[in-house]
Amino acid sequence: MNSRHFNVLLVEDDDDTRELLRVLLECDGFEVVPARDGLEGLDRLTQLRSADPDAPCVIVLDYMMPRFSGAQFRERQLASPALADVPVIVVSAISDLKALTPLHPFAVLQKPVNPEELNAIVRKACEDLPGGH
Repeated sequence: MNSRHFNVLLVEDDDDTRELLRVLLECDGFEVVPARDGLEGLDRLTQLRSADPDAPCVIVLDYMMPRFSGAQFRERQLASPALADVPVIVVSAISDLKALTPLHPFAVLQKPVNPEELNAIVRKACEDLPGGH
């Protein structure tokens, strides 16, 4: 990993999946901030941005969540100029991934997620940012 410290916001309602993705990302050198649903994710995103305008470098966002969906999260995120520029990688178990295009994701991954693909896409999203390495 380069000298820049990369934070990833992980928004996933399933405890086991969230833990698995957290471990996969942390093993690749990312600092992961977990959230259990879209509402908690928005709170964490706002907190991260308040502390550091460059954090997080990417959001890994589950699409189907019961309390506050990935679509609702993304709608609120895009409506906020302070939050809209953070790229989002949508992960979903739905078969029609093209249905996720209106979310304007950086990338879309099918569940179960391939660990190497996830880490490569997260790294690319973080390195594509201004000032990324």
